[in-house]
Parts: sequence; structure tokens; C-alpha cells
Amino acid sequence: MNRRAHRLPLTVLAAAALTLTACSDDNTINAQMRQGDELGYVAGDGAVEQLVPEQRETTILLEGTTLEDEPWTSADHAGEVLVVNVWGSWCGPCIAEAPDLEAVASELVEAGEPVQFIGVNVRDSVPSALAFQEAKGVSYPSLVDDGGRTLAQLQGLAVARPTTMLLDGQGRLAARVNGQVDAATLRGLIDDVLESEPAA
Repeated sequence: MNRRAHRLPLTVLAAAALTLTACSDDNTINAQMRQGDELGYVAGDGAVEQLVPEQRETTILLEGTTLEDEPWTSADHAGEVLVVNVWGSWCGPCIAEAPDLEAVASELVEAGEPVQFIGVNVRDSVPSALAFQEAKGVSYPSLVDDGGRTLAQLQGLAVARPTTMLLDGQGRLAARVNGQVDAATLRGLIDDVLESEPAA
């Protein structure tokens, strides 16, 4: 199947964000808790959204402090594709997708591709998040959510847990997965964004 056939305009992304936000009301949270989901979080449906370059109108500047207490900003990675994964150690799909994210990140490092991974950890203590990273062998850094201020920089486009967003070399939203992502899907999305980048 041609991945490019599924690229959606920004208006669809905005509508999807509103729909996900609406899913966070008390009735939905209570229903999720009755089903055994931890902490009543909003689980994504795995929907994949892509934008061709002329449709990329949302620019995101992400900055904050890593779990290791180091400053980090996406401005230092201009010209690179940025993979932003919003996660929590308490989130079942986040646990399940961690090996796939790490596998793709490691492959791209070995291949020398201009791609950087960054996590945004939510609703965890720093020790819990660091323990999760160590247990799962996660090699890339994650930002502390800092009371919601870090997450707010994603402009309401990361309501589900997990959410994975791809920013192109200009910091523009190029793709998003609402929910768990597997290695093949993620690698395909990254390759599509890399192919759309202007030649150096």
C-alpha cells in the first residue's frame, strides 16, 4: 500500500486533536478505568496521519530538561528529522512499543541518518522514568514534562498515550501516530519524511 495515499491535510489533524481531547471527559476515563486501564489515560487508536511538505503548517519548538537534568532544545537539531515520543512507564502501549522505538533509533544512528529521537515523559517521577529507560535499554533522551509545560509545546497534538510525532528539518509537523507504533510503520514514516527533505 502506498503510504503517501494516507497523508491528510492539517485540518484533519486539528479535527483529530479535538476528537481526542473530547475523549478525555469523565465518562470515557471512568469507562477506561472499569476496563482496567491504568490511571484513566486516553489510549490512542493507532491512527497514522501524514502531511506532504506543502501541507505542513504547524511548527513546533520543543525545549526542556532531560531526565538526566540536562538542557535540551529542538533548535539544536535544525535540519534533522525529529521523532518525538510522548510516553509514561505506567502506560501499557508505551511499554509495548519501547523496543520498536529503540530498534529504529539504533538503526538510524548506525546508518548515519539525520534523525534524532526525543521522548517526553509524563506523569512519572524522574527515578521511575530513568528506571524504565534502563530496563528497556532506551538510548535516546527524554524530557521531563515539568508540570505540563513541556507537553504544552506540542500544541494539543499529543493527547493520547503514547503519541509519536515526526517533525521535519524545519520543525514542522510531518506525521503523527495516535497510539502504539511498530517498527515497520515508524521506519516507513521516517523514510517518507527524509525523502521529502530538500537536498543538502
